[in-house]
Amino acid sequence: MRRFFQVYWALARVWPFVRGRDFMLRNILRRPAWRDALAGRSSRVQVRAGFSMCVNPGNDFISMGLKLFGNIEPVTEAFILAHVPPGGGFADIGANVGYFTLRVATGRPGATVHAFEPNPPIATLLEESVQLNGLRGRVIVNRLAVGNVPGVLPFCLHETNTGHSRLAADGATGDIQVPVIVWDEWWSQQRPEPRIHCVKMDIEGAELLALHGMTGFLQRQKPALIVEAYDHQLREFGCSREKLQQFILGLGYQEARPADGNFYFTHPLA
Repeated sequence: MRRFFQVYWALARVWPFVRGRDFMLRNILRRPAWRDALAGRSSRVQVRAGFSMCVNPGNDFISMGLKLFGNIEPVTEAFILAHVPPGGGFADIGANVGYFTLRVATGRPGATVHAFEPNPPIATLLEESVQLNGLRGRVIVNRLAVGNVPGVLPFCLHETNTGHSRLAADGATGDIQVPVIVWDEWWSQQRPEPRIHCVKMDIEGAELLALHGMTGFLQRQKPALIVEAYDHQLREFGCSREKLQQFILGLGYQEARPADGNFYFTHPLA
């Protein structure tokens, strides 16, 4: 059984397709011996792109995916890299352990990344990865959530998938309190204003709230956008995929590729 797991893991590390990834990871997670074997691997992972990063120990979905495949969301990765030039700027809103943050910083010479991750232990892992790769000064880790109301708000933690941790919907209680910024108010304090060529936003249903708070920036800089969009998450915040899509199109954006779990947008005047 152990030998079969080793073969399975070796295959996953070179798996070239998007199709089949979810099945392969969930197949491991439903087998306790395989799940424990993968969870027990080092929490310092060398990814396919060649850099090392710190991931969440134990049975955490995103970190388990990085251990198994050596990357995550290849379509998202390719879109980001296509829109961040050398020396450019990237904003990773909902960075988690920071795969996309680190991928841009290591793959685009001179690029600057502004990462936003309000979950304290996960932000610590990202900061450790930044130090591990000698990226201080080019990666700014902000322990902040992005929303439409500034302040300190409840935040819900997910036990086995930190990627599902999120701001609490209106009236709900959370597990911890986190600082929240409204992008346009916070970004206006950055002088001179940094140039951002691409924004990735994955904040578990609160995407439209955050976008409402950054319309000035979006209309001014017109960065490429990757925005996660799942109806069951958006509904908790009074939104839907259609409302989210129409809001972004209303800012003059165009869909750049077919949607999957994410929307992909570019602006024709960028």
